[in-house]
Amino acid sequence: MRPLAAAVFLAVAAAALAPVQARAAQKLPLSGELRLDMEAPIITLSIGDVPLRLRVSLNQKRLIELNPDAVRRIEADPPRSGFAFESGFDALVGRERLRGVQAAAKVRINGRKMIVTLASHGRDCCKGVDGEIGLGLLPYETIIMDRSVGISAATRTLRYGLDDHPTHGPQARQTVGADAIFVQFSLEQARTVATGSAGAILARAHDGRLDDAGEIEAAFGIKRPASTVTFATPANVGGFAYDDMIVRTADFGGAEQYPRDPEKPGDIMVQRRVPQQEAWPAVLIGRDRLDGCDRAEIDRRTNQLSLRCTAN
Repeated sequence: MRPLAAAVFLAVAAAALAPVQARAAQKLPLSGELRLDMEAPIITLSIGDVPLRLRVSLNQKRLIELNPDAVRRIEADPPRSGFAFESGFDALVGRERLRGVQAAAKVRINGRKMIVTLASHGRDCCKGVDGEIGLGLLPYETIIMDRSVGISAATRTLRYGLDDHPTHGPQARQTVGADAIFVQFSLEQARTVATGSAGAILARAHDGRLDDAGEIEAAFGIKRPASTVTFATPANVGGFAYDDMIVRTADFGGAEQYPRDPEKPGDIMVQRRVPQQEAWPAVLIGRDRLDGCDRAEIDRRTNQLSLRCTAN
């Protein structure tokens, strides 16, 4: 099977994170503006005397996810970092489970002392940086990401109300016919991808057909089964039009079913007998659309994301 593209979908698989998040989610006053390069939205902070370069992620949960090397550097000097990692929550990458470690750490962001959750899952999460940080940990009123060279055709503004979900991270809700899907955004992933349940909902609404089976590289570099769903009528997701979309058919599908292909009436669909995974109907919009946007603005007071983009 050939790779299709790279995309991230993962879920928290245990409640061990909750007590630390409860402390980390304390209400801090929001103030000021954080401006970042949309091509590389990176901030720096320190754990003890260990400096960390962290990518600000549009779809990360309210925590800091670290590469294993960053964890080792922090653990190498416990007197200064002041803590040790312990067993933490698991991460589900589709049906693949990664055991995690976590710690509560003191950091300073925008002049505020905060206690945040550090997590790591034994594999690199992030290329070119030490890890990534969720929007919910940044105590700024406004976060703006701009490209150094603007896009002359970027003339429309798309706005989304984000729910900072404790398991899945920031996501916007969109109605599709009688159903609903959740929309997330990634400035790192090359192609837009849907979970199994979101792909089925969009396929039913737009007369979609599955083909071109293969694999996709998901979170932490794990390969997951994927197919391409081709729509008879374009699907509008988050204000962007799609004639087709990659779907992780085996992941977060729940009981959703794909419509049968009328051109193959004799085909018999055989499904593996595996425990049903909870449906999470989500679409992660990637750089295939976001590269046509030259500005992202997050209003942390209202949890609204605004994108300035080209026509599609």
